[in-house]
Amino acid sequence: MATALAKSLWGAYSHSISMEADGIHSFLDATANITGLIGIWFASHPPDKAHPYGHQKFETFAAFCISVFLFFGCYKVLESSYLRFQDGSVTEVSTTSFAIMLITLVTNVFISRWEKGEGLRLRNEVLIADSAHTKSDIYVSLSVIGSLLATKAGYPQLDPIIAILIAVIIGKVGWEILFESSKVLTDVSRIESKEIVDLVMLIPEVEACHAVRTRGSMNHVHVDLHIHVNPKMSIEAAHETAHEVEAKIMDAFSEVAEVIVHLEPHIPNLKND
Repeated sequence: MATALAKSLWGAYSHSISMEADGIHSFLDATANITGLIGIWFASHPPDKAHPYGHQKFETFAAFCISVFLFFGCYKVLESSYLRFQDGSVTEVSTTSFAIMLITLVTNVFISRWEKGEGLRLRNEVLIADSAHTKSDIYVSLSVIGSLLATKAGYPQLDPIIAILIAVIIGKVGWEILFESSKVLTDVSRIESKEIVDLVMLIPEVEACHAVRTRGSMNHVHVDLHIHVNPKMSIEAAHETAHEVEAKIMDAFSEVAEVIVHLEPHIPNLKND
């Protein structure tokens, strides 16, 4: 938040539209962090009467909100760039400008790497989404430094052009986060059906497996499938087989949170839909 404030205030003071745009981007990053933490807090709650399937989609909703913030920031940067083309003011470049941008750059490199590593380890979509946002901040900061150098060299017209490029970067990251969130909201398949069928068919008591479906977030996948067992098998034995299938899937795929197994009698030469 401190770097965002420094870039925004100094950008406004020195009339650097690209630096001010970077400040807006960083403010959005800070807001995204808060939104992500709130989403993770809600998602960590256990299932209850109102949410029997759990609260994991709050995490997805938080990621969606982050994308909205990014799109808003994209609009504000484009608006500021347009106004700069209209008024034609010139950026004042100083040592302070470069110092602020270099401190920001180093900070963002560290944060982005940490968030991505933890996000992949925990399979947490909010951390991964925010890592992408922070990584975009690195490219933005490099662009601003380039803009300051160009202005120093006598090409001030590059400042609003760089700001437009920043807006494109912000919009691209927002789209990527929105696209990933849509996978959860539209129940996109998370695990290849063949992988699950091949795994389940290793259990001797399972005669056939079909109608495999998966959905959910990267770290909270729901699986349901149909298995065929010998029709002469007792209900108790069939029930134990279903539990074995569930355990085998959850052991093989750490992201699986729930497995629902539908039992069917296996009748050779009869097609089961």
